[in-house]
Amino acid sequence: MLLSDYPVVSVHIPPILRPLAEGRDEIMASGETVGEVLEAVGHAYPALGEALLCADGRLADGLAVYFGGAVLHGREGLEMPVDQEEVVSIVAVANPSCPSGLVDANATGDCASGVEAEAVISVGQ
Repeated sequence: MLLSDYPVVSVHIPPILRPLAEGRDEIMASGETVGEVLEAVGHAYPALGEALLCADGRLADGLAVYFGGAVLHGREGLEMPVDQEEVVSIVAVANPSCPSGLVDANATGDCASGVEAEAVISVGQ
């Protein structure tokens, strides 16, 4: 379920990823953090979830997530808390992907890596 007792935020989906979200340009989702919100989106739209987050929980290469004005890097950005009615905008700066050759055999299309990549995540209102 996308909505819960956690803050509800609007997630804007870029055109390149909309086919994975049944054509939607916006999805309402809940979570305490940016990462939890993206996981909730991925739970409702599994193909979109595989394009957003790698098996190790980091943001896929080629994506930037904007959540206001402050810029964060790596997993710290996904741990940023969200408030009610905020907006998370996903921007595809390249085709989203996890590093090749690092596919988790137990995952369905996700990628796993022990190396943290730099993904730009902007957080705020």
